[in-house]
Amino acid sequence: MKETVIGIVGGSGYIGSRIADRLGKRYAIRVLDRCPYPRNAVDGSVQYRPCDITHYEEVKRGLEGVDAVIHTAIVQIPLINDNKELGYNVNFIGTQNLCKAVSESPSIKGMVLAGTWHVLGEKRLEGVIDEDFGFRPDKVEDRAYLYALSKIAQEILMRFYNQMVPDSVFGIIRLGTVLGEGMPEKTAANIFISKGLKGEPITPYRHTMYRPMLYVDVYDVCRAFEAYVAKILRGEVSKNGKGTCNIVNLCWPIPITILDLAKFVQEEMAKLSGGKIRPEVEIVDQKLPMLHDPEDAKRLRIDVSKAEQFLGLKDLRNPRESIANIISDRLKKT
Repeated sequence: MKETVIGIVGGSGYIGSRIADRLGKRYAIRVLDRCPYPRNAVDGSVQYRPCDITHYEEVKRGLEGVDAVIHTAIVQIPLINDNKELGYNVNFIGTQNLCKAVSESPSIKGMVLAGTWHVLGEKRLEGVIDEDFGFRPDKVEDRAYLYALSKIAQEILMRFYNQMVPDSVFGIIRLGTVLGEGMPEKTAANIFISKGLKGEPITPYRHTMYRPMLYVDVYDVCRAFEAYVAKILRGEVSKNGKGTCNIVNLCWPIPITILDLAKFVQEEMAKLSGGKIRPEVEIVDQKLPMLHDPEDAKRLRIDVSKAEQFLGLKDLRNPRESIANIISDRLKKT
């Protein structure tokens, strides 16, 4: 068994399990989750322990002997809107339990949170946005409001603990919407690809079709967490400065609209199938006011220089390449 142990909380989920697969080649991995780990590590490097992060004693026991922690546990859209109490207990209390357990552990050197770009808001974004931009929970669509609030709360807890606890690092990687095989079923990319492969039209909604989206490939997500954890273990993460010093933006720097995404799926599907599959893009008009201007995406860029310089990620995958890879994998299975 490898000596260094990385605890991945929420490690049975889409992002957590992919991180576990990659880091398991280098470290011993302990997955803490209510749900079983979805697959067995070939070399036995991933150990699963049942854990409900809303119970502090379970968290404390689960993290005994761990060297660093990755926090990917989250109740997200749409479940957070259907079960608000669960969302609060996991996203708020669970994160507090993790921060407390890390701060009291003699072995843990730090923790990294899987954050999100949604804390920036989704409306009227413009200019070059870096990690100091700030929180705008009231600038998201209604369905994302509770999710954005909870991710902001998680960041605040991490940033406060980073100032309060001198011997542990509490860092954040703000992710774009993650693209990759196995991504959640109800994401726009998955819906569009699934519809297209069935020969059905791809159906973006008119009122949100110009919404600028920030994306990141799951491959780059795994590389980023691997690099951040390595820096924590080597003692290379500074504790100086205000809370944003340990936050990193990780996404393709150019936003992609929902309509662009639909067209990417259409074009890549036609190319990869040799013209056999070319789904139509049909705009669905729900008679709702337009939420975004066609020029919004052109006014926005994300500063990812910190990801390049601090984490060494200088070759992020273009979302179009991510879409092509997903389609290619699914075509091979048909």
